[in-house]
Amino acid sequence: MADDEEAVELVRSGEDAAADNNKGTSTLYERLDQWRTHRYILPRHYKLQTEEDTRKYSLWSVNFMITCSAINTKMLNPNFAIMCNPYSGDEESFPNTSPFGFNSATYFLPMCTLIGVAIASIFIGTLSDRLGRKILMLVLGWISAVGSIVKYFTRHTFWGFCISNFIFGFFLGNLPIGMAYIGDIEQSKKKKELLLGMLVGCFVLGNSGGGIVAVLMADVGLFAPLWVGAGLMVIANILSHQYMIEPTKGKTKSVDIEDKFTLNEDDEDVVRPELIDQKTLWNIVGGALLDNIGSTGLFPLCLSPLALQAYYAQFVAAGEDPIMSILAYQWLSVCVALLVIPSTQMTPWFFEKLGVAGVCVFGNSCTAIVTGLLLMIGAAFPATNLSFGFFVFVMYAGFPFTVFSQLTTGPMLDAIAPEDKIGFVQGLNNASMNFGMALAPWLFGLLADATSTQAAIITGICFSIGAALANAPLMRHPLMGKQVPRPPPQKRILKGEDEEIVQKMLSGSYVDPELRLEVAKHRAKNGLPTVVPRVRPYAEEKENLGELAKEASATFEFRRDLADRILAALSNGEGTENDFSKEEFVNFLNTVSRGDSGNQDQELIQQATSDLGVWMGEYLEDNGYSPHTASVLMKQMFMTAFPRLNDGPEIDEENVEEYLLRQRRVMNSYAEHKKKTTLLGTFARSAGGYHGHGWW
Repeated sequence: MADDEEAVELVRSGEDAAADNNKGTSTLYERLDQWRTHRYILPRHYKLQTEEDTRKYSLWSVNFMITCSAINTKMLNPNFAIMCNPYSGDEESFPNTSPFGFNSATYFLPMCTLIGVAIASIFIGTLSDRLGRKILMLVLGWISAVGSIVKYFTRHTFWGFCISNFIFGFFLGNLPIGMAYIGDIEQSKKKKELLLGMLVGCFVLGNSGGGIVAVLMADVGLFAPLWVGAGLMVIANILSHQYMIEPTKGKTKSVDIEDKFTLNEDDEDVVRPELIDQKTLWNIVGGALLDNIGSTGLFPLCLSPLALQAYYAQFVAAGEDPIMSILAYQWLSVCVALLVIPSTQMTPWFFEKLGVAGVCVFGNSCTAIVTGLLLMIGAAFPATNLSFGFFVFVMYAGFPFTVFSQLTTGPMLDAIAPEDKIGFVQGLNNASMNFGMALAPWLFGLLADATSTQAAIITGICFSIGAALANAPLMRHPLMGKQVPRPPPQKRILKGEDEEIVQKMLSGSYVDPELRLEVAKHRAKNGLPTVVPRVRPYAEEKENLGELAKEASATFEFRRDLADRILAALSNGEGTENDFSKEEFVNFLNTVSRGDSGNQDQELIQQATSDLGVWMGEYLEDNGYSPHTASVLMKQMFMTAFPRLNDGPEIDEENVEEYLLRQRRVMNSYAEHKKKTTLLGTFARSAGGYHGHGWW
């Protein structure tokens, strides 16, 4: 049964079904009675929206499918140089590659696959918008599994293998479906960027890391890895069939699984436009195309032919032992893919600091710089073990930053995509990426054959610089530039809170103490920072101190009554009707009063404390005291007005009762004092105004 067709289905006996047919449409109350005793099947898309594990497994199955497809796309890349060399000594090498020379033939083989992927990507995204993500993913997956087997049996001729690569390349372009799938199920902008980065990371890892299979199976045969690729696609299809769930469209807004029980609003939901911004769209796609062409100068040209010629071929031609063996070359080319993993972990931090477009420009610039350094080391320095070590160091240290630009295109396109065009824009992205990856190595190979390797690599550097310049205008786009830092949670209204109440608290205005407690309780319950109100400067409140004092009684009495209720509950003992967890209360008290939970901004708390001290000093100075000359007296007065509540900052289960008792005594004395001064002030005013302001 398809996901979208899994309507709630009652499993009833034949008699029940017949009875229902006789009755016609059941009333709500009859249905409620039936649901008490009859089994039903919940549509899976509801589980995708509400169950964290279900969503996790669905995403994992998609990531695994994308990774396996990428592995199949470039699994044989380390072997192409051997396949296209009739004099390699390997019996499986092609007898000839006419009309191409070695370099152009080596890059023509992968180009055939990538051209097929690129052409298919133009249509795949749109088809998935119409037909559904899962069904198309499975169709492509099963055909790809068969395709790997067919390619194995066409391995005897260069052109036969090229044609099969081109045809089955059409069915390896499923990346747009995966990216659109994430756009469907994730509403949080920050999480969407993270998930898209992970998905593209899986794609890049599969593209480059798939060659590990070829290296490990070098003794088995040049084409033997195709069987592994077919097996991986079968496993990926089975997992996707079992765990991937087709998302709903236009029925129910996706639920934020992690945040649905919290007030967390660190990230805003994505608001999709009605129409595509065509200018921005083609700016992104064009920049991505330039980026992928420029990246060819770094990888593979800096490895083959630059490093291969400098550290292997010239030594073999001279009859000397090479610095780099063929096996070392293969491992260098495939293990560089592992550096995608740190790239995906670093990009969220860079997104926050530079914005998505800024990270893209940074990645383009890094590609140009790293490529230039490798060219200088490989071409200008003598070929020694030391220079080879520097070459490898620069490539591996710089590669994670060069991948940044490829991890940004997906989030940028998703930001401008209407809901019904997500697959279309991601398809354009994948098409531009694969056209660049397909044509650039081959064209650069022709350029290297016609001129020199250095000229081809310098051309790649120019394309990377061009990509940076093309993407730079996107940094001014409101959705892609650096975002204005949001206030910390302690200083803003969170999801689910009363905006007016919290805004008054944040501004430092008086709020009914019971409402303040509700906000504090709600935040502490959800593990979120407590509100830290702004401490208004004394000069700002000077004219309204009477209003501030007027509400004091209510605050004092509420705090005293609250302490009474808690003490009464504590005195009942555990296991009684009105008891509660002392440990839970202590944790709540420490979190609210002192910000002891890990998500509190201690610097913000300290600043508020410091501001309050300044307020008190200015109040004393403005009301006839001399804090600068009577600091000892002021300290004595403060200690009298604010007696010690606890020995040290930490409240625990042993001292919580004593803490509450001391707090109650303070609040009670304040409440009683306020009551007396209010009463005496009334008598004084009634007596003719002799004590209109009341000396007491």
